[in-house]
Amino acid sequence: MRVAVLGAGVCGLVAGHRLARAGHAVDVYERWPGLGGQAATLDVGDGHRLERYYHHLFTSDRQIAQLFAELGMPDAIEWRPSSVAFFARGELHPFVTPMDLLRFAPLSPLARVRMGAAVLALQRFAGDPAPYARVTARAWIERRMGRQAWEEVWGPLLRGKFGERADRIAMVWLWSKLRLRRSVRGQDVRQERLGYPRGSWEPLFAALARSIERAGGRVLTDRPAARVSRAGAGFGVRAGAPGSFRRGHDPREFDDAGAERYDRVLATVPNDVFEALLDPALAAEVGDEYLARTRGIEYFAALCLLLELDRRFSGYYWTNVADRALPFVGLIEHTNFVEPERYGGRRFLYVANYLPHGHELLGLGAGELLARYEGGLRAVNPAFSGEWVKRAWLHAEPAAQPIVTVGYGERMPPLQTPAAGLVLANTTQVYPEDRGTNYAVRLGEQAARAVLG
Repeated sequence: MRVAVLGAGVCGLVAGHRLARAGHAVDVYERWPGLGGQAATLDVGDGHRLERYYHHLFTSDRQIAQLFAELGMPDAIEWRPSSVAFFARGELHPFVTPMDLLRFAPLSPLARVRMGAAVLALQRFAGDPAPYARVTARAWIERRMGRQAWEEVWGPLLRGKFGERADRIAMVWLWSKLRLRRSVRGQDVRQERLGYPRGSWEPLFAALARSIERAGGRVLTDRPAARVSRAGAGFGVRAGAPGSFRRGHDPREFDDAGAERYDRVLATVPNDVFEALLDPALAAEVGDEYLARTRGIEYFAALCLLLELDRRFSGYYWTNVADRALPFVGLIEHTNFVEPERYGGRRFLYVANYLPHGHELLGLGAGELLARYEGGLRAVNPAFSGEWVKRAWLHAEPAAQPIVTVGYGERMPPLQTPAAGLVLANTTQVYPEDRGTNYAVRLGEQAARAVLG
């Protein structure tokens, strides 16, 4: 059987790997000139690679650890101590150990105990996500942790990530975030450990591509799908010409580079791209009901400014920004997690943001955005100066964060579309967990089974 996989992110590569290993001829089409999708890396110079968007693993991320081992890289993931801080009320507050919560000044002593007890109960006893899918995070937090916990901690964090949608976010989204820590035991209770693959994520992508190619498949970067149509019982996939990525994400803007026929198609692209790929007859076969599900899910865009600094910015790996006056939501100082010596002594800081489509910051260049962020960076570290910045890279992902509201699970489109042989698998179907590389591996496994089914 010939299978076209549209998208060479983690989900697409894993699905292609599984299908190729099962004896099928697989072609993977990718718009970008590289692999990895939202986990893709970039060359920051001197032979070093970093992800365009920050990534790490939790000790509970078993699927991806098993994949590394299967591909002959059992020791690729290095487990390192994490350090977390909250920036609130104009100050950095450490959140490294449970005792740090008990010292968290923005909350009253009673509110700290109440919040800690609720989180602990959630982690230890709340194994069923169903009750949390029917209530908003705000309602659950105010009831179980108290209004102060919402106003000082969770509300600012959710507003930073989801803006005006924060009050509508389902508690199941936060449940998944907090349950990620459920395997933390022993030494990890005092200080959480996180995983990062030695040499970036690029070796994993390369290993998956090699697996597909050794089985006779192809991984075609800088060659996106531009159109999918029905061809008999199978499909015709029309490719876009090299360089199409410069025209954005809409496949209708790509120049035609010819078509090939396939028995099955797996699309791992965002919902709007998926619909734009379908010719009218195939769109009619997929049907209005299914497409209404895909259209009904809203994404926020990720905007990530990666800075190379000439010195350390803070003492923490991950800083959650719970102050709405700052124009970004997170600071991830990668070289407080992986030592600068791995990068020839260089230091790197991600400045993270999630924004609704059309937000003015999405239209700025790296220099303009840094100028807008400089005051916020100084609020966190008053000594910061733009002179610290040696180099900057800016990346934006339009379909980064699905907005998970109450009842999301019932509205989510299934993997198998009504068009026989056409499967859709993307971040909107990672549920009830939030998106992430580990769950992209799981989704790729599920997608491969759906294609074969």
